[in-house]
Amino acid sequence: MTKDELLRKFRQVAEESPQALLATVTAEGYPAMRYMTPSMVKGRDDVLYAVTAASFPKVKDLSVHPQVSWMLTSPKTREIFSFRGTITLVEDPRFKSELLEEIGRGLETFWRLTNDPSDLVCLETKLESGEYFNPKTGEKVTLDL
Repeated sequence: MTKDELLRKFRQVAEESPQALLATVTAEGYPAMRYMTPSMVKGRDDVLYAVTAASFPKVKDLSVHPQVSWMLTSPKTREIFSFRGTITLVEDPRFKSELLEEIGRGLETFWRLTNDPSDLVCLETKLESGEYFNPKTGEKVTLDL
């Protein structure tokens, strides 16, 4: 499996099941996981984007430990995709608007937790490596991205 094939398969599964787990490390050094809605922007296939509130604790955690892991499982095939990378915050208002249009369908929980659109920040994960595992066939692929 090539890098392009891995990312294409991931994009297809992400469209079926937009929720993925984001694993971070707290400022105190403990692992933390939460469901997020990642998205890929056309032409930037080696980057995952998500949104959060600047006031959420994970933003402080990411400033100390920007290394993260993402995991997404296909509900239909049980294929598992894992990615590692480094997150940076993107505060460009125009880009935030474009990203919200892209991932708006998966943000119901986010809007229940914060009512202030000005608190929104974009998380940009530069993907460094990816792993694909198919439990039905045993196929496992790990790639540097």
